[in-house]
Amino acid sequence: MKKTAQTENKSLKTFYLYLFIVILAIAAALLIKGVIVVKDSKFDSSHDFTLAVTENNDVKEIIAFHPQVPAVGVLSIQDNKIPYSVLAKDYGIATDGYIQVNNASDISTDATAFIWSSLLHTTSWQTNLTALDKIRLILFSKSVTTNNKTDESISLINQDSTTQTTITNALTDQDIADENISIEIINATNITGFGQRLANVLTTMGANVVEVSTAQNTQKQTTIQYFGDDSYTLNRVERLVGAIPTKINMQQIADIIITLGTDNSNTNAF
Repeated sequence: MKKTAQTENKSLKTFYLYLFIVILAIAAALLIKGVIVVKDSKFDSSHDFTLAVTENNDVKEIIAFHPQVPAVGVLSIQDNKIPYSVLAKDYGIATDGYIQVNNASDISTDATAFIWSSLLHTTSWQTNLTALDKIRLILFSKSVTTNNKTDESISLINQDSTTQTTITNALTDQDIADENISIEIINATNITGFGQRLANVLTTMGANVVEVSTAQNTQKQTTIQYFGDDSYTLNRVERLVGAIPTKINMQQIADIIITLGTDNSNTNAF
């Protein structure tokens, strides 16, 4: 009997040890997944965030979240065929994220309700947002008063005299506008109008683009040079063109000089 009791006691200890190891492994996996989600999240609740809502890869709505105001602006797109892949390079509108719905009826001009729906449709709606992004966007949009929520309907293909003003008012990043850092763009590719494409995107964001020119020779690598201190504008430019900034000691025509190389030729970011 004593031997049987010892055996049972040993088995019980083995079971608890196994259970502890399993719980520890689950906790470690959840912790790692949590770190990855935080790392991959795009909306930080302090800077502007622009979201494209698409159906069949066509843009149906653009939602701009402005934490510093705080405000939410919605641009409903009247056009049937505006591919998401050309939104920046053809119309100067760069986005930080997208959500693709299954049906147009799923789209709502109520940002809070729409993001909540996207959270419920996590498995069926394509997006590059994390669950943390969606929760942050829901909490932010719920905090915005009705007076600071706008909804405009525009055509990107058939623009009138007020369209660009409407887009600029909805999508200007006030942090970039307030910094008012001058930017020069040099097109060192053989793509005509490539520098102006980037200028259009930056101007829509509220940036101060003072010069767009074409280099005499092509350049493979895109470069960013800047004079002065690090800035939010510089960080946005870095993310947009995918180059590491280099500080210079002497001020040129502008505080930030972007030289576009052929490595960016196939980009859809601008």
